[in-house]
Amino acid sequence: MVVLRDSRILELCSSGNLIAENFSPESVTPNGYDLRVGKIRFGGAEGDEFTIPSNSHFLISTQEYLKMPATVMGQIWIRSSFSRKGILGSFGAVEAGYCGNLTLSFFNLSSETLVVTKGQRIAQIVFHELDGYPEMTYPERSGNYQGMRGINIKPKNE
Repeated sequence: MVVLRDSRILELCSSGNLIAENFSPESVTPNGYDLRVGKIRFGGAEGDEFTIPSNSHFLISTQEYLKMPATVMGQIWIRSSFSRKGILGSFGAVEAGYCGNLTLSFFNLSSETLVVTKGQRIAQIVFHELDGYPEMTYPERSGNYQGMRGINIKPKNE
């Protein structure tokens, strides 16, 4: 697999792929894209800003709405500025063919509170080009979260 560089990311995004909505050229990195906080869910409530206490779990949706081509998958990494603060993220792969916002899970393991606000760059996605077309893309295999917007806890099929 090849990691997509900045110019290829810009090219694909300008044609409506990778990031179909809320694309920000300033978020492109040499080998990825910094995802920004959309909505935040903490303690059963959703909003645009929360102060997250120590030893607490929270979810965010990305501002970006992704549209992954059939030959590109994504790998998500927490931004190092957050991990240095004691924040841990738990992420899966973004499958080839996926469309939608991402819901990301974080834990504040530090002894300090953390303010999380809409628009913060919180994670990076690195795009990998597959060596060919998969036999079945994400929507063809399960598509549990295909096309979903905002924070999603349960698959649409439940």
